[in-house]
Amino acid sequence: MGIFSRIFKIFQSEAHSVVDQLEDPIKLTEQGIRDLKKDLAQAMRSLAEVKSLSIRMRKDGEDQKKLAADYERKAMMLLQRAQSGELDAAEVDRLATEALTKKEDSSRRAQEFMTNHEQQQKMADQLQNKVNKLKSAISKYENELVTLRARARTAESMKKINKQMAQVDASSTVA
Repeated sequence: MGIFSRIFKIFQSEAHSVVDQLEDPIKLTEQGIRDLKKDLAQAMRSLAEVKSLSIRMRKDGEDQKKLAADYERKAMMLLQRAQSGELDAAEVDRLATEALTKKEDSSRRAQEFMTNHEQQQKMADQLQNKVNKLKSAISKYENELVTLRARARTAESMKKINKQMAQVDASSTVA
Protein backbone atom coordinates (compact mmCIF):
# COMPACT_ATOMS: atom_id res chain seq x y z
CA MET A 1 0.00 0.00 0.00
CA GLY A 2 2.94 2.32 0.66
CA ILE A 3 4.03 2.22 -2.97
CA PHE A 4 0.60 3.27 -4.25
CA SER A 5 0.46 6.24 -1.92
CA ARG A 6 3.95 7.31 -3.05
CA ILE A 7 2.94 6.99 -6.72
CA PHE A 8 -0.21 9.00 -5.98
CA LYS A 9 1.92 11.70 -4.31
CA ILE A 10 4.14 11.86 -7.42
CA PHE A 11 1.12 12.36 -9.71
CA GLN A 12 -0.36 14.87 -7.30
CA SER A 13 2.86 16.91 -7.19
CA GLU A 14 3.09 16.84 -11.00
CA ALA A 15 -0.51 18.05 -11.29
CA HIS A 16 0.21 20.88 -8.86
CA SER A 17 3.31 21.78 -10.84
CA VAL A 18 1.27 22.04 -14.07
CA VAL A 19 -1.36 24.23 -12.36
CA ASP A 20 1.36 26.43 -10.88
CA GLN A 21 2.81 26.97 -14.35
CA LEU A 22 -0.62 27.92 -15.70
CA GLU A 23 -1.26 30.47 -12.96
CA ASP A 24 0.10 33.84 -13.94
CA PRO A 25 -0.07 36.33 -11.06
CA ILE A 26 -0.20 39.25 -13.50
CA LYS A 27 -3.14 37.81 -15.42
CA LEU A 28 -4.94 36.86 -12.21
CA THR A 29 -4.47 40.38 -10.85
CA GLU A 30 -5.68 41.91 -14.12
CA GLN A 31 -8.80 39.71 -13.99
CA GLY A 32 -9.38 40.69 -10.38
CA ILE A 33 -9.17 44.37 -11.34
CA ARG A 34 -11.62 43.84 -14.22
CA ASP A 35 -14.04 42.13 -11.82
CA LEU A 36 -13.72 44.95 -9.29
CA LYS A 37 -14.31 47.56 -12.00
CA LYS A 38 -17.45 45.72 -13.07
CA ASP A 39 -18.62 45.70 -9.44
CA LEU A 40 -17.78 49.40 -9.19
CA ALA A 41 -19.85 50.23 -12.28
CA GLN A 42 -22.84 48.36 -10.81
CA ALA A 43 -22.39 50.09 -7.46
CA MET A 44 -22.22 53.48 -9.19
CA ARG A 45 -25.50 52.76 -11.02
CA SER A 46 -27.14 51.72 -7.75
CA LEU A 47 -25.81 54.83 -6.04
CA ALA A 48 -27.20 57.06 -8.79
CA GLU A 49 -30.62 55.39 -8.50
CA VAL A 50 -30.73 55.76 -4.72
CA LYS A 51 -29.59 59.40 -4.87
CA SER A 52 -32.20 60.12 -7.53
CA LEU A 53 -34.91 58.55 -5.39
CA SER A 54 -33.73 60.51 -2.35
CA ILE A 55 -33.82 63.79 -4.25
CA ARG A 56 -37.29 63.04 -5.61
CA MET A 57 -38.56 62.18 -2.10
CA ARG A 58 -37.17 65.44 -0.71
CA LYS A 59 -38.72 67.45 -3.56
CA ASP A 60 -42.08 65.73 -3.13
CA GLY A 61 -41.93 66.41 0.62
CA GLU A 62 -41.18 70.08 0.04
CA ASP A 63 -44.02 70.29 -2.50
CA GLN A 64 -46.43 68.76 0.02
CA LYS A 65 -45.28 71.26 2.68
CA LYS A 66 -45.97 74.13 0.27
CA LEU A 67 -49.35 72.65 -0.58
CA ALA A 68 -50.20 72.35 3.14
CA ALA A 69 -49.22 75.99 3.68
CA ASP A 70 -51.33 76.97 0.67
CA TYR A 71 -54.39 75.16 2.06
CA GLU A 72 -53.89 76.85 5.42
CA ARG A 73 -53.60 80.25 3.72
CA LYS A 74 -56.81 79.56 1.78
CA ALA A 75 -58.66 78.59 4.96
CA MET A 76 -57.50 81.81 6.64
CA MET A 77 -58.60 83.88 3.64
CA LEU A 78 -62.03 82.22 3.71
CA LEU A 79 -62.41 83.02 7.40
CA GLN A 80 -61.40 86.65 6.79
CA ARG A 81 -63.93 86.95 3.96
CA ALA A 82 -66.63 85.48 6.21
CA GLN A 83 -65.80 88.02 8.95
CA SER A 84 -66.03 90.86 6.45
CA GLY A 85 -69.43 89.53 5.36
CA GLU A 86 -68.48 88.68 1.76
CA LEU A 87 -69.38 84.98 2.11
CA ASP A 88 -71.97 82.92 3.98
CA ALA A 89 -70.64 81.70 7.34
CA ALA A 90 -71.93 78.12 6.90
CA GLU A 91 -70.36 77.82 3.45
CA VAL A 92 -67.08 79.30 4.71
CA ASP A 93 -67.09 76.90 7.65
CA ARG A 94 -67.50 73.93 5.28
CA LEU A 95 -64.84 75.17 2.85
CA ALA A 96 -62.39 76.08 5.63
CA THR A 97 -62.85 72.65 7.24
CA GLU A 98 -62.23 71.00 3.87
CA ALA A 99 -59.11 73.13 3.30
CA LEU A 100 -57.76 72.31 6.77
CA THR A 101 -58.42 68.59 6.19
CA LYS A 102 -56.45 68.80 2.94
CA LYS A 103 -53.73 70.71 4.80
CA GLU A 104 -53.46 67.89 7.36
CA ASP A 105 -53.29 65.27 4.58
CA SER A 106 -50.57 67.24 2.81
CA SER A 107 -48.63 67.69 6.05
CA ARG A 108 -48.84 63.95 6.74
CA ARG A 109 -47.65 63.11 3.20
CA ALA A 110 -44.86 65.67 3.52
CA GLN A 111 -43.68 63.98 6.71
CA GLU A 112 -43.78 60.55 5.03
CA PHE A 113 -41.79 61.83 2.06
CA MET A 114 -39.19 63.45 4.32
CA THR A 115 -38.86 60.25 6.39
CA ASN A 116 -38.38 58.25 3.19
CA HIS A 117 -35.88 60.85 1.98
CA GLU A 118 -33.84 60.42 5.17
CA GLN A 119 -33.85 56.63 4.77
CA GLN A 120 -32.80 56.88 1.12
CA GLN A 121 -30.08 59.36 2.06
CA LYS A 122 -28.69 56.92 4.65
CA MET A 123 -28.66 54.19 2.02
CA ALA A 124 -26.92 56.54 -0.41
CA ASP A 125 -24.27 57.32 2.20
CA GLN A 126 -23.69 53.60 2.82
CA LEU A 127 -23.42 52.95 -0.92
CA GLN A 128 -21.02 55.88 -1.28
CA ASN A 129 -18.79 54.32 1.40
CA LYS A 130 -18.82 51.01 -0.48
CA VAL A 131 -18.02 52.78 -3.75
CA ASN A 132 -15.11 54.55 -2.07
CA LYS A 133 -13.82 51.23 -0.71
CA LEU A 134 -14.08 49.65 -4.17
CA LYS A 135 -12.19 52.57 -5.71
CA SER A 136 -9.51 52.22 -3.04
CA ALA A 137 -9.23 48.46 -3.65
CA ILE A 138 -8.95 48.99 -7.41
CA SER A 139 -6.22 51.58 -6.90
CA LYS A 140 -4.37 49.24 -4.52
CA TYR A 141 -4.52 46.32 -6.95
CA GLU A 142 -3.48 48.51 -9.88
CA ASN A 143 -0.42 49.55 -7.88
CA GLU A 144 0.29 45.90 -7.08
CA LEU A 145 -0.05 45.09 -10.78
CA VAL A 146 2.61 47.68 -11.62
CA THR A 147 4.88 46.11 -9.00
CA LEU A 148 4.22 42.59 -10.33
CA ARG A 149 5.03 43.68 -13.87
CA ALA A 150 8.25 45.32 -12.70
CA ARG A 151 9.24 42.18 -10.81
CA ALA A 152 8.49 40.04 -13.86
CA ARG A 153 10.68 42.27 -16.06
CA THR A 154 13.45 42.17 -13.47
CA ALA A 155 13.22 38.38 -13.22
CA GLU A 156 13.33 38.05 -17.02
CA SER A 157 16.37 40.34 -17.18
CA MET A 158 18.10 38.36 -14.45
CA LYS A 159 17.35 35.13 -16.30
CA LYS A 160 18.93 36.53 -19.49
CA ILE A 161 21.99 37.77 -17.60
CA ASN A 162 22.43 34.42 -15.85
CA LYS A 163 22.11 32.62 -19.19
CA GLN A 164 24.76 34.86 -20.72
CA MET A 165 27.01 34.40 -17.70
CA ALA A 166 26.64 30.62 -17.98
CA GLN A 167 27.88 30.81 -21.57
CA VAL A 168 31.11 32.41 -20.44
CA ASP A 169 33.57 29.67 -19.52
CA ALA A 170 36.19 29.75 -16.82
CA SER A 171 38.76 31.42 -19.07
CA SER A 172 36.37 34.32 -19.71
CA THR A 173 35.70 33.39 -23.30
CA VAL A 174 32.27 32.92 -24.75
CA ALA A 175 31.52 29.25 -25.30
